[in-house]
Amino acid sequence: MAFVQECLPKREGLFCQTEEKKAERFSAHSLSTQRQKIKSLNCIYSSKYFRLFYKDSTNKLGDGVVKTRLEISISKKFYKLAVERNKIKRKIKEIFRTEFLSDQIDGVLVFSVFKPFGELSYKDASDKIKSAIKSVAGNIKNEH
Repeated sequence: MAFVQECLPKREGLFCQTEEKKAERFSAHSLSTQRQKIKSLNCIYSSKYFRLFYKDSTNKLGDGVVKTRLEISISKKFYKLAVERNKIKRKIKEIFRTEFLSDQIDGVLVFSVFKPFGELSYKDASDKIKSAIKSVAGNIKNEH
């Protein structure tokens, strides 16, 4: 019994060190891949409420139709609670669904939301998003 107790702290110490090294490698790798993803995006709209990024979609369906994808990024820096972040994501997705905004743009749209966006009412948020999409939809279609 005494022999087992002497060995346990040593095993735990070794386990923690290897886990820390794995965590460091993972975080460094994930940061570099995130930076590459961000560099491949084009900022097409920016305001104090949100920023829109666009990327061409290579996910073509069998009939040659390009599907619009919506990705939403909300920082923990601005919204600490996951409940708040999820509420804002639901609001943006619902605006896209009800206003048929995904029909106007083909590709991947990335929303990066800032703190003042959470204070907007549903109607105000809808107006801001619609005006942003309409202002950039023509530019995107003209480029391609």
